[in-house]
Amino acid sequence: MRTYLAMSIDEVRDFYTQKSFTPEIVYAPTIKFITQNPELDEEEAEYEISMIAARNSDGYVIALEITDKQIAQHLDETVILNDKVLWENVEALFVYDANDDELTWYATQEIGDYLTSAGPK
Repeated sequence: MRTYLAMSIDEVRDFYTQKSFTPEIVYAPTIKFITQNPELDEEEAEYEISMIAARNSDGYVIALEITDKQIAQHLDETVILNDKVLWENVEALFVYDANDDELTWYATQEIGDYLTSAGPK
C-alpha cells in the first residue's frame, strides 16, 4: 500500500541518514477514505491523501510502500503501524509549497542531492 509521511526537513534528514523511522501517523487511502470518496479513482485517491499529508506536514512528505502486516489499525485517512519503516521502501520525496498548494516530486535517487542543496541541518 502506498502511504505518505508528513515530515519536517530534519525528520527527512534523520530518516535518510538512519535508514529507518518510527512514524506516529501515516496517511493512506484507507477503506473508509475510499468509501467516503467513491468518485475518486485509485490515482486520485492517492493524490488527495498526499495533499492531506502535505497540508499537515512541515513542508515535506515521504511516499513509501508498506505491507498489510505492518498495519496495526486503519483509521479515516491514516493507518497506525506496528513497526518502524525502512528507507528501502521510500518511493519519493514531495516538497510542499503552501502558497501554491503544490507538491514538487523528487525520485529516491535525487533525495540525497536535494537534502545537500537544502542547506545545513
